[in-house]
Amino acid sequence: MIENEAPGHKGDERAWIAHMAGLQASYTLHLKQDPSRKDPRIEELLATPLDNPPRRSPNWAIPNEIEILLVQMKFGADLEVALDSAFLTAERISVPSFAVLKARRQGFGEEADKQALLAKLLHDTHNRYAARRSERVERTYAAKRMAWLGGWLTVVVIGAMVLLGIGIKGSGDTALGYALLSKYNICVTTFFGFLGAYLSRLIAFKNGAAQLSFDDLENGYAWHFLFVRLLVGGLSALVVYFVIAGRLIGGELFPDPGGATADGFGVLWLAFEDDSYSGPTANFAKLIVWCFIAGFSERFLPDSLSSLEVKTRSAV
Repeated sequence: MIENEAPGHKGDERAWIAHMAGLQASYTLHLKQDPSRKDPRIEELLATPLDNPPRRSPNWAIPNEIEILLVQMKFGADLEVALDSAFLTAERISVPSFAVLKARRQGFGEEADKQALLAKLLHDTHNRYAARRSERVERTYAAKRMAWLGGWLTVVVIGAMVLLGIGIKGSGDTALGYALLSKYNICVTTFFGFLGAYLSRLIAFKNGAAQLSFDDLENGYAWHFLFVRLLVGGLSALVVYFVIAGRLIGGELFPDPGGATADGFGVLWLAFEDDSYSGPTANFAKLIVWCFIAGFSERFLPDSLSSLEVKTRSAV
């Protein structure tokens, strides 16, 4: 049994052809041993061309059916070898029924029982391969969605920095750009909450994609679920922004809401006339980082609010 690749891949076609050739050789060998075993259905399936339905991908139901039909042609040592091979494959790809069928094998002495066991094991193995193929295809789609989303978020960040650093400077009023940044810092920090939420999903996908089931991929990385995660991250960053602005949490690691000029978070952007430096102040950088963390960690905001609740109760 050979596992095929995602639909449309050349490797899929090569695997299908190689598997059909192996089944043809096995059938021919059985006929040499006993010509009376000739099976018209197997011969019909073996004659199926590569471009069989469904289009764009070889139909793996055909070799799967041939493999099940060949079970009735296996006896004695040949049957035992086929069982050993099928169990090794089932164990390697984690067929759910492997342990149960393995235990049942010990109690089977009749060849008819062993043939039925082999047919069942092959059927479950085929289903497992089909599930793996579905997971591989969905994993590819999920990766594309993550790449598109990350690309658009990156474009927004770069575009904003270019407009701030070049476009507004070109207008001759550099202070205007920094004033706009200060005015809309809520939007900026909320956007970095989006970025934090996206990065958390991206890291989770990178580290666990190979182990994710079809349902996990569909539920965790469909467009609507990704947007929900971004929304949670953005709103979390917005709440953290007001928590910090209200001085409900603070310390050296947190930004000072008063800042240098007691206006919002103070001076958010520094630009020297000699252009030796142009960038965020430490105060603004801290604000961005904490809003990013709020979007990245789903537990940060709930834990912070719980801590505030405890402090409030103790103060009453």
